[in-house]
Amino acid sequence: MKKLLLSILMISLAVLFAACSDSDADKADQDTSKADEETADKKETDSTDVKPGDIEITDEIKDMTYSTMEGYEGVKDAYIEVDGDQITMTLQVDASLNEDKRKELGDNFVRNLSSNASFYYDELEGPEKDSYGTLFEVFDLQIGVGPGSEDILQGAKVTSGKSIMW
Repeated sequence: MKKLLLSILMISLAVLFAACSDSDADKADQDTSKADEETADKKETDSTDVKPGDIEITDEIKDMTYSTMEGYEGVKDAYIEVDGDQITMTLQVDASLNEDKRKELGDNFVRNLSSNASFYYDELEGPEKDSYGTLFEVFDLQIGVGPGSEDILQGAKVTSGKSIMW
């Protein structure tokens, strides 16, 4: 009796696995990749619809960004100014930090502002590994990182650029 039940169970499992064949999985993968392409196309279309006048970098967004940045070791002060379609960011850091660490902190500062802005504006996508987010596809960026009025590491990014040019 046990052998009969075991045989029926094995046959049922075989039929079940055959019903869930690779062709169904391939079809599902194709449907998913079509949906992913449509979503990417929609995001690309949506991001070009946003204009600098549609986004206000409020004091609340700035304060959130300042608060986060001041928690980083070596950061003394941070400042953000918006003028038309350009964002200027300055970061005062310890003189002991080398150029790579300054670039890293500047990058974090930019990504943090973009992330905070995307929190308040649904039409903005936040930063990703290879992108600073929609905010910096709408606004040009000027950034300075240094210990004071001298020895400032300067960077810039235009809306069509992918990265900060230091």
